[in-house]
Amino acid sequence: MSAAISSIMSGLVETPPQAMPYPVTALSKRRWMTETDAGPIVQLELLDGGERALVYATTARDGSGPLRSSFVTMLLLEDTIANVMVPYGVCSGEATVTVYRYVSLGDATAESICHHIMDFAQLSAAILARRGIGLPGAPRADDHELI
Repeated sequence: MSAAISSIMSGLVETPPQAMPYPVTALSKRRWMTETDAGPIVQLELLDGGERALVYATTARDGSGPLRSSFVTMLLLEDTIANVMVPYGVCSGEATVTVYRYVSLGDATAESICHHIMDFAQLSAAILARRGIGLPGAPRADDHELI
């Protein structure tokens, strides 16, 4: 299955459909990203087995902007754990905040993957903007932690 997803993603990198307003960039054989006007850099990382993936956005807590680091790398560097919530999860570290969601790719098409990425871009932008985290120049709405 991972070969099929890699093939779909290669197609999105080479010739993005009109439904995908932002270009997709391959970061590795199992990880891709897109930068959006909404603020976050959204990444899709294929998990072992090839039928599930993580779609996520990592941003700097100090407001300096979105990061391109791998989700697992950020977990290890910050020595933190990810909290599972529905329909998304949050990993709130000392220096970064990552919003993530598991997606099923069992019957994925290029259009469904585009939908996952663009839907998540809007969701993560809204979650981060609510606290003013990760968006340069955005004021914090309150002093609460994002958990």
